[in-house]
Amino acid sequence: MSASLNVMNTKRQQDFSTESGNALIYVLIAIALFAALSFTLGRQTDTSEAGTVSDEKAELYATQLISYAAQARSSVDQMLFTAASDIDDLNFIAPTDAAFDTAPNIHKVHHPQGGGLNPGTIPAEIVTQVTADPEPGWYLGRFNNVEWTASASDEVILVAYQINEKVCGLINKKINGLITIPTMTDSLRNTLIDGTLHGGTNVELTTDGGDICPDCENMGSLCVQEGGIFGFYTIIADQ
Repeated sequence: MSASLNVMNTKRQQDFSTESGNALIYVLIAIALFAALSFTLGRQTDTSEAGTVSDEKAELYATQLISYAAQARSSVDQMLFTAASDIDDLNFIAPTDAAFDTAPNIHKVHHPQGGGLNPGTIPAEIVTQVTADPEPGWYLGRFNNVEWTASASDEVILVAYQINEKVCGLINKKINGLITIPTMTDSLRNTLIDGTLHGGTNVELTTDGGDICPDCENMGSLCVQEGGIFGFYTIIADQ
């Protein structure tokens, strides 16, 4: 009987050792897989590797930026078409501003009681920063006139500022079939971003031959460049 118990105890010890060994192997495999996944994700999100973006990702990002611009235009159109707001009533205050919830809110583009548009973000992988004045990002406001519109009044302009060149070209290909990127003769920030948000001075976007951007004539959306900076603009509302 004692011999049988010894045999059983020995077997249990062997089974326990085997199970412990297997568990240790599984833990090591899990650690190795996690490390490999972290390395892969790190490479995918690392924008320091020559700022490269694969063709497949560039296509997706181009579509994403165009989609957000369409969403912004739809939100503003709804505000204008319901007669709740006039173009000069539109308020572009950010949700992070202390006065964001101060009534009235019906004219606020980003407020749930107004346009309900969520502020856009540019994926870090396609940010190509040349300057910090202003920082890369989406900018929306009413501040400059675009020459080809019906009047000399200011338009509502949205721009994705300081984006990847490849994505910029693909945006144009999707918009007008041409991957070429027009060059502006004045800075993007002066023509496409509210002057209260940077150190420059607002300049009307002239589009006649020889002016700031002839290729922008009658183009409601386009990706343009100047001084190594690429920006995708959309005329959200014109007058």
